[in-house]
Amino acid sequence: TMGATSEDEGSTGDALDIVLYLFVLGPAVEWCLKSPRVNRGRPGSWRGVSLAVLLLALVAAGKMAWESGTREPNHFETLGVRVDAGTAEIKRAYKTESLKYHPDKTDDPAAPAIFMRMQRAYETLKDPSSRDAYNRFGGKSGDDESGGMTGAAMFYAIWLVLGYLLTMGRASEDARTWAFSGLLALAVVEYQTRVLKYDYLAMVLPHTTVHEKLELLHRLFPPFLHGSRMISQVVFRDIGVYNKMLVEQMHVKVDELGKLAYATQREIAKQGIARPSGVAAPLAAAADGFAKLGGEKAADAAVGAAAPSVARASSGAAVAGAGAESAADQEAAAKQAAAREAAAASQQNNRMTNLILFFLVYAGFKYVMDKD
Repeated sequence: TMGATSEDEGSTGDALDIVLYLFVLGPAVEWCLKSPRVNRGRPGSWRGVSLAVLLLALVAAGKMAWESGTREPNHFETLGVRVDAGTAEIKRAYKTESLKYHPDKTDDPAAPAIFMRMQRAYETLKDPSSRDAYNRFGGKSGDDESGGMTGAAMFYAIWLVLGYLLTMGRASEDARTWAFSGLLALAVVEYQTRVLKYDYLAMVLPHTTVHEKLELLHRLFPPFLHGSRMISQVVFRDIGVYNKMLVEQMHVKVDELGKLAYATQREIAKQGIARPSGVAAPLAAAADGFAKLGGEKAADAAVGAAAPSVARASSGAAVAGAGAESAADQEAAAKQAAAREAAAASQQNNRMTNLILFFLVYAGFKYVMDKD
């Protein structure tokens, strides 16, 4: 009955988590990232990202506090001892606490249930092997080692697949990197605590078992993945689309320059003004090329606007200046596109460098621990 109750509570908690992520946390994070009031007209700004991360951290802290406050006390908490307590200390604590709640020593109606719970706790913790198994793998009596390892393997298998499916596409590349890095770090911590028996949080949570700490970390991974996915999609910028927009803008400017050159040549020809020799060839080439593309009609419409400025002989110099400005714009756009591509390549290199450094640090840490 107790096992069925625990499973029902776990299922209810998972359902509440799904509702929280989809209908509360998701819209809230999206508002932080896209709200004009928060981002000042620029979606995905650092203000919006910082506020979204702060919101996720607050939700995670609240969830951990709620999980810790509503769960059933473990055997160490029942006897009031630390998870690293020895057999003698556990025996003393059991004798002291059991006398307080012995049915023959008190009239408290809740005393018999508390006394029975203390007896079950002592039966599990008095033996070092069952105490160690209970601390690392949970269970009612400390004999769930195989079940704990199977549950951990299922957790990583499921979230590895779900993480990949939820972060498919170029817009979620950063989220995929963050999610898999977090999952890898969680796996390393779980291996260190469950298998190598290094409890890093023993000083912070002295009465909480390793199994309970890891379960809390498991429950924090879904909101971490969800937040990473939303932040990545907002801050993502497609370099290919951005370069395509720059090229299209450059084509528009070139077309406008061709119309102006053709209109200028026709106006000069009508008024019989001699063109400066320095710009005659480029002007004629631009006008002839635009005429071959069918620009006569567009040029006729531009003649009226260009006529006052080209009535003077210095109009050729103005055309040359416009051509130089267009060339400068093209060169600046090309440099900007190259800089974007270099930044993207550098970001990819940084990802690989971070992963390599992570594995090197972990290998060195494991070597030091094994040596000690």
